[in-house]
This record gives sequence, structure tokens and C-alpha cells, in this order.
Amino acid sequence: MRRRAQQFAVVLLTLASGLCLADEVLRDPTRPYTAVEQRAAASPRFVVNAIIVSDDRRVAIVNGRRVGVGSSLSGARVISIEKDQLILEMDGKRVTARLN
Repeated sequence: MRRRAQQFAVVLLTLASGLCLADEVLRDPTRPYTAVEQRAAASPRFVVNAIIVSDDRRVAIVNGRRVGVGSSLSGARVISIEKDQLILEMDGKRVTARLN
């Protein structure tokens, strides 16, 4: 009976240590130690849902919102709307958001 209790304790300790290790971030073993991971800047993401281009208007649905040329969207200004992409200006830089 005592041996069974010892085996049970070993199993519990093994499971507990596995749970502790599960919280750690696993590193890619093929990546050199000198490699520095670059994280994307926290900039708003623009999802182009639809684009309507006609002779008299250019409208897009971005992040579920209707925008036209000159509209503001998450700190960016819509510069141009083409048949498959939007060009926005954000912090003095041009950003292209493509229709998927």
C-alpha cells in the first residue's frame, strides 16, 4: 500500500511540473541565439471588406465602416480608392490596404 502511495505522489509531481512548464514560451530550437525577434508595431489594422468604384463615386467599406476619399479612419486619412486597394496616409506615411 505504501508503494502505491509513493507511485501516486510521483505521478502527481510529474503532472504538476508539466503544468508549470506549459506556461513558458517555447523557443524555436532551430533559431540561432543571436536572432532578435521583431514585433510588429501596434498600428491599426485595416480590413477592406468592399470597394465600389464608378464614374461619379469611389467608396470603400473598411473595418465595417463606409469611407470615401478624404475620410478619416483610425487616425489615417483616405488618399485614394482604387478597384482593389485603398491608399491611406498615417503619420506622414502612405499605407496600402488591399481588398482580399
